[in-house]
Amino acid sequence: MNQTSSLSTAHARSRRWLWLAGGALLLLLLIIKPPFVIKPLVSPGSGSQPAQSKGGQFAEKVWESKVLPVVQEKAQDIAKILPEIRADPAAAGQKYGRRESTNPYSYIVKGTGKVTEVHTESQAGTMILEIPGLEEKIALQIGPVVRGTALRDATGAAPFDQFSNQLDYADVSKEMNTRAVKAAFAGLDPSAFPGKTITFFGAFTFDPRSKGPVLVTPVRIEQ
Repeated sequence: MNQTSSLSTAHARSRRWLWLAGGALLLLLLIIKPPFVIKPLVSPGSGSQPAQSKGGQFAEKVWESKVLPVVQEKAQDIAKILPEIRADPAAAGQKYGRRESTNPYSYIVKGTGKVTEVHTESQAGTMILEIPGLEEKIALQIGPVVRGTALRDATGAAPFDQFSNQLDYADVSKEMNTRAVKAAFAGLDPSAFPGKTITFFGAFTFDPRSKGPVLVTPVRIEQ
């Protein structure tokens, strides 16, 4: 009787080990070659493009209808207004500029000058211009990184009260900057500009604490 019980126990243990070994082998096969692949859900018609932010959507909506017409119609001669801005930033800001809340004033400007330098050593590239009648040089942003919020603030095309959060408001400026430089230099190579005379339309924010040249975000460039 004891011998029969011992044999039964041994067989039970063998079957248990066989089940465990079989389960482990099956699990290994599933890991090596799973029978299915989990893919992220994609809404119909979205393709593979990432969703555009609310700020980006807003910038796209106002670019042709508000931003470009305002720059074209309200651009002031930078050679005329920059000396006034230097002399009295507050008075010149009220006369020529625009700002959001208590931020520095931003200005829509145009000018014609000779390109003396092109700087591409950083991602925030610039092109330096000498403008007749102006005692200082100015810088045009050429990208690919475009700094500041001058275009958004100077045109007034995207007032802050149109947005529910700061991120969307910042995205509008980023999208406008990208569109501006892309349009201004479409088909042009900034590295070939030194020595050439160009006309530009754009915007800048005046910071009296800055020691560098005025930094203009161009929307249009003519040779």
